[in-house]
Amino acid sequence: MTQLSLWWGLVGPWLLLVWLVQRVPWLHGLRSAVVSAIVASVAVSVPWFGHALPWWSMSLSANFSVTMAVLLVVAIIDRAFGTRILRKRDWNAAWTFGAAAGLLLYPSALGLGPRNFDSYSLGWPWLFWKESFVLYGAASITAAVLLWRGNRFGYVLLAVFCGYALRFQESQNFWDYLIDPVFAAVSLLAVLWKGVALACSKHKE
Repeated sequence: MTQLSLWWGLVGPWLLLVWLVQRVPWLHGLRSAVVSAIVASVAVSVPWFGHALPWWSMSLSANFSVTMAVLLVVAIIDRAFGTRILRKRDWNAAWTFGAAAGLLLYPSALGLGPRNFDSYSLGWPWLFWKESFVLYGAASITAAVLLWRGNRFGYVLLAVFCGYALRFQESQNFWDYLIDPVFAAVSLLAVLWKGVALACSKHKE
């Protein structure tokens, strides 16, 4: 385990806590980021029931994906400075991508889907190098198409490739940089919510 991967284990829980504390109604602007950062730093430093908070987080998900981390950073900056780095259609692309990737990865990991096929194996370049081109190629094409169409989520996917090249995580599997259970669950809920809202609006018409 490298020093960088050790720090990355703290990044995900810390960013998530910063984002959550920022939701407090009376925190606005830059003050929300400063207060949230202090609270989150204390929370990840002190032991909770005998273990630091990142340890409990890793029991749910080994590490937050680069995708999730970048989206949290964007949301934190937008809340602090009132900006809109990612527009509505960019966020929609993120949720659609997360839901699709999650449905491709996690049912297979649970033994569902085609027999003798584990989609997680597509992320190992040194084990199944031919098959891994499918995942890398799909992610690359998705990023290229999004950027060509002016969708800023494409830059998030580029950040994933950079994180993988720098080995932010201990894992060498590309899936772990691309998606995690939290991002997949949030994305799926967002897509379902959008679908229900769209169906309700059509029903009213």
